[in-house]
Amino acid sequence: MKKGKKRHPQGKKKDTAYQQESEFSADGKRKRMNPTSRNLLLLCLVLLAVSQLLLDAEWIPEITANLAAGVSILLMMLSMYLQFKSTSDGSDSTKNGKLR
Repeated sequence: MKKGKKRHPQGKKKDTAYQQESEFSADGKRKRMNPTSRNLLLLCLVLLAVSQLLLDAEWIPEITANLAAGVSILLMMLSMYLQFKSTSDGSDSTKNGKLR
């Protein structure tokens, strides 16, 4: 192969309709998750993992781990509300309960 040989661009690969639908919404914008919702879900996951580890090590009683699980469920519900709520003014990142 020559040293000075240039590469030619391949162009875009054609995706199937299913891949395009799953990656892009009807208006062509990428679907994005609300950052607040994403962070709340991460907090829930960490809270559940830490409470389970502490319960397994017998550092906290079972009732405390159950309370942590309850708080985590409430945070998950709040996260889903923030993600899928519909607004009338359209200024939020969600519209009609759908991802962007």
